[in-house]
Amino acid sequence: MAHSSDDKFTPEQMKEVERLRADHGFIGHPKAIGTLSIMQLCNGVGSSVVNAILIYFLIKQSPVGLGFSDSDASQLMSLFSTLMLLCGIVGSYVADRILGPRTSLRCARLASLVGYTMLALPFLGVYGYVGSQIVLCLGSMVAGRSTEALASKMYRKGDERSTAAFSMLYMLSNVAGIFAPIIVGTIADVFGYYASFAVAAVFALVALGVYGLTEKKFFGPVGLKPDDPVPPAKRNAFVLRLVLIIVVVLAVIGVLFAAGVLSVKTFSNYVSTAAIFIPVVYFIYIFKSKKTSRVEARRLLGLIPLFLCNIFAMWVWTQCISILAVYTDKGVNRMFLGFEITPAAFQTWGCILAVSFGALTTLLWTKLGDRQPKAPTKLGLGTLLWAAGPAFMAIPFALNQGGKDSPLWLLIFWVLIMLGEAITSSAGYAAAAEVAPVAFTTQMMTVWSMSQSTGAALNTLSVNFYHEGGEVPYFLTIGGTTALLGVLVLVFSRKISGVMTGAKE
Repeated sequence: MAHSSDDKFTPEQMKEVERLRADHGFIGHPKAIGTLSIMQLCNGVGSSVVNAILIYFLIKQSPVGLGFSDSDASQLMSLFSTLMLLCGIVGSYVADRILGPRTSLRCARLASLVGYTMLALPFLGVYGYVGSQIVLCLGSMVAGRSTEALASKMYRKGDERSTAAFSMLYMLSNVAGIFAPIIVGTIADVFGYYASFAVAAVFALVALGVYGLTEKKFFGPVGLKPDDPVPPAKRNAFVLRLVLIIVVVLAVIGVLFAAGVLSVKTFSNYVSTAAIFIPVVYFIYIFKSKKTSRVEARRLLGLIPLFLCNIFAMWVWTQCISILAVYTDKGVNRMFLGFEITPAAFQTWGCILAVSFGALTTLLWTKLGDRQPKAPTKLGLGTLLWAAGPAFMAIPFALNQGGKDSPLWLLIFWVLIMLGEAITSSAGYAAAAEVAPVAFTTQMMTVWSMSQSTGAALNTLSVNFYHEGGEVPYFLTIGGTTALLGVLVLVFSRKISGVMTGAKE
């Protein structure tokens, strides 16, 4: 079966597309998947560098780092995570309607190269950091899910190889997450943080180079044009308006910071508040739309508690790149056999668990088949595991007598939340796809992904209530509220399932 976008090809182009799709040159897959795999690996390295060491770079005093306070650095990391997710939503729209996935992907990888290079230049200081975050967000604003979109276009509908291709792309991201934190963390300790950012820039250059060298040959006409383009008569005006909005927003924010009206804390709070309400408005729009039948609207109501579960899960996860990242650096005994483990290396443990638990749960659900738990049960159980993580981390803070804690506390924390992630991740997307109205199939995936930005925003706000010495109530509050939600979803899981499947009865 052909893709709906295939009707845009001429007969000659369609022959080339079919030839490219029939190719088995990359371990049984089209060669284009090889290009995307290399790019995904390189992109994973860059993302791992940011998640693993950026917060330490922000905290360390000049000339090693930028000298932000622990709380400001934690807020900045959560803010960046929120903005990247929100910009990615815009990026999917830009790729679908303006640039097409090929051009979007090229622009995004170029933005990554520029962003990491700005971080790697010591003389830029805080301006390099701010500039890099803006450029990386702009890259996300044009890319969206271009990699996944291109990968799907390289197969005919029903081609069973596509599932393996997506699994491969996911695994490569996690492979980068396993090795990159150890390597760049060691480089940062020996040569400084700027050298680690240079490594990320080199990988971004490799990704861009591989794409540039193979794009025409391996992709042909696939992905050159947007699937749902803005009419040509309106396109230029639309692009100009979008660019002007971005420039004006950046200029206003810059002026407000320069005038002292905005601070890191107030700006983070404003963005986070907006990130919480945006998905609510989007959800209401789909619910109230004339394109959504009343039966479909009723089914959507069943997704709300699951959406909340994913928000709280992301709230827990962002502790790893904010509060707990600082704790790893300053409060954990990282000596092992006479060597000091870098704080960034702890991110590796999370990626190992993600791959392992992901494989185990996939095998389990496959073996159980129709007997596996329904999505609400999975989300409820997984949310309880997410809640167990921060609740567990309250223990070492309560027991601490002033010395450094054993790393085992952190390792067990990662086990708990990654097991929760393995249960909730795929179940959440499957549930969103199940209840999606016919007219909003793709946009429901966007709405579901927005729960991640809302969770990151929730962390940006909650950091305001964190202070050194107050870790026990802070983590118990996060764990307790998340656990309460998980229990409620489990208790009412049958009712929720009934609402979600009511249209099929």
